[in-house]
Amino acid sequence: MPSSYFPLRWESTGDQWWYASPIDFAAANGHYDLVRELLYLDTNLLIKLTSLRRIRRLETVWDDEEQFNGIASCRALVAKKLLLECETRRGHNTLIRAGYGGWLLYTAASAGDVSFVKELLERDPLLVFGEGEYGVTDILYAAARSKNSDVFKLLLNFAISRSCGLNSGEELEEQLGENYADFRKEMMNRAVHAVARGGNLKILKELLGDCSGVLVYRDAQGSTVLHTASGRGQVEVVKDIMASFGLITSIDYQGNTALHIAAYRGYLAVAEVLILASPSLISITNNMENFSPHGSVRFSKPRLS
Repeated sequence: MPSSYFPLRWESTGDQWWYASPIDFAAANGHYDLVRELLYLDTNLLIKLTSLRRIRRLETVWDDEEQFNGIASCRALVAKKLLLECETRRGHNTLIRAGYGGWLLYTAASAGDVSFVKELLERDPLLVFGEGEYGVTDILYAAARSKNSDVFKLLLNFAISRSCGLNSGEELEEQLGENYADFRKEMMNRAVHAVARGGNLKILKELLGDCSGVLVYRDAQGSTVLHTASGRGQVEVVKDIMASFGLITSIDYQGNTALHIAAYRGYLAVAEVLILASPSLISITNNMENFSPHGSVRFSKPRLS
């Protein structure tokens, strides 16, 4: 039977160990009073609490484990109470004004909390594009992770809607002019990759539909949706993409196939699925002339991204 306790530390790279802090444990368990007391003792802990890099690590070792249910909801509860406590008599919110709106929306989206997401977007519709280290892709990825289709659709509609909520009252299409079509295309591209990473197969099918030009959905590294899903160990998504669109021999700008990516990240289950579908992938080298098995041996390490 798996342990019901959160792991205290885990190996990151080489001989280095990465420790979870007390405020991480408090937030993951929904203990807002403890979080507040810790922040009173050291306000710098707010940086740790809201760090995207730390949250991604915690998601990997805590949230992704089946025995730890409800962690995202606990963090959202803490974030919501912290938001309320930072309200001023003049109607301003010091937490949002300090630049933590992106963290708040990411946390709400991760939990699939529709009401919390709506509340934040009502305060500032532009939060959907992120703030600070959080970008729109991160926000969409959080929503995809939550498996709540309503939250994802709400955020995506805000991101690509014609009415962007700017103070000028102008519509997004009018402000961007001829670039609106490119903007919408870019948002859809980010959404598709966010869903593939988050493993939300239902939404991915809705976004792609009967799309025959799925290869147009590439990220900055030239990765297809198959690369993206493989890089996050999303086995079911990988199987569906191969069955619907193929893409198994597609490569990114570095010459990597999806098998290279899966091997590099240490996702054995995905690598096995890809090899069974196309055994010839093993012999394909990338631009660095590395075979996929070579990558799995040389670069195998705990998954932190």
